[in-house]
Amino acid sequence: MNDTTDKIAASLDLVARQAILDGKGNVQAYELLAREEYSPTEDPFLASAQVLVKVFSIYQLEQLLDGKKAFINFTNSLFDEKTLELFPCERVVPEFTITENPDRDFLGKVQYLKQSGFRIALDRFSGQVWEVALLRWVNYVKIDVNSLDVSEIQKLLKLVRAQKYATRMPLLIATRVETREQADFCFANGFDWSQGYFFMRPQIVSSRHVGNDQRNLFQLLNLLSGDGPIDEIEEGFRHDPTLSFQLLRYLNSAGMRRGREIDSIRQALLVLGRVPLQRWLTLLMFTSQGPRKHSLLAMASSRARLAELLRMESAHLEQAPEALHRSFLVGMLSLIDALFDQPLAELLGELKLHPSVTAALLEREGEDGVLLQLLESIEQGDYQAVQQWAKHAGVPIASVNRLALEAMAWTAALPR
Repeated sequence: MNDTTDKIAASLDLVARQAILDGKGNVQAYELLAREEYSPTEDPFLASAQVLVKVFSIYQLEQLLDGKKAFINFTNSLFDEKTLELFPCERVVPEFTITENPDRDFLGKVQYLKQSGFRIALDRFSGQVWEVALLRWVNYVKIDVNSLDVSEIQKLLKLVRAQKYATRMPLLIATRVETREQADFCFANGFDWSQGYFFMRPQIVSSRHVGNDQRNLFQLLNLLSGDGPIDEIEEGFRHDPTLSFQLLRYLNSAGMRRGREIDSIRQALLVLGRVPLQRWLTLLMFTSQGPRKHSLLAMASSRARLAELLRMESAHLEQAPEALHRSFLVGMLSLIDALFDQPLAELLGELKLHPSVTAALLEREGEDGVLLQLLESIEQGDYQAVQQWAKHAGVPIASVNRLALEAMAWTAALPR
């Protein structure tokens, strides 16, 4: 980056991205959360927008959003439509938390945004008279289901549905959904989308095991982790024609065959190398689960790349290639329990990993345990925790935001 970019990046403290999913588990949008350690205003939502303006002066919006819309939160007390004009209306959805009866000035600004092509979201809908009056203006209604009981949620849904709309009723989004049970309830009661960490929480079924189609991947990963002979690794691919085809297609893609046509599994294995092959197979575990797991793939991939980047930036963590690969692996495997809906300890028992990897994942121990704590703090938008764990990891706080954005961009560029 140039000097100007360095100064802007250094002034940013934290940007996090949270997925908004439909009932099939597909990512439909993201909410972008950003905070400055210090802001001249007391409104955290306006501060977020100010930070994001600076972010998008460095990074392309498409890189961070993967073609999806971005929800950015404001209040009606401190709302600057000029800030929003800096964002593309087809990508950014301003969402408003209406804490008081809005004045005519605010209503005029919302109408201006609608005429400019923006789609509007109403956040934390609680059924206040002034919120109901705004329903005809908005395209999305967000309801915080974690702070309400079942009867209150159903009452709010009924209230939204009872209004008369010129075109269509706004899409209903459940927010702060923390469990699968909450998500199932929301979709069963008519919510269109859901937002929260429920998709990262496994729905444990005690009798469930890794399927036969995944067993070969586990065995190959064990062979690679334990320095298994090339003959046994090759044999594992021979038993899985689909996997072999995927590997050959991957190696024969532009930039991977290194000037050679790959015409055998053994040659493909030798050209690719053990460490890149292990990373590729780990990614494949997520992609082979189908579109329902795409959100997990995005999160796990971003974690993996960010863990690697954070280690590279650290002033005192080990920098050997093996250590960088281990951090990538820890980041990726940190969501494997959600992928297979099984307890993490059971899955790690089937994957014969290095003890330091298992300790990091189960106990948050060692260097990679510290990095994993830092990753989770970034995702949760917990600035104090980010400061704490960044210090432990020897990563400058000014670098955390830049690296997080780079990891998001890297994930968005992954082939589907």
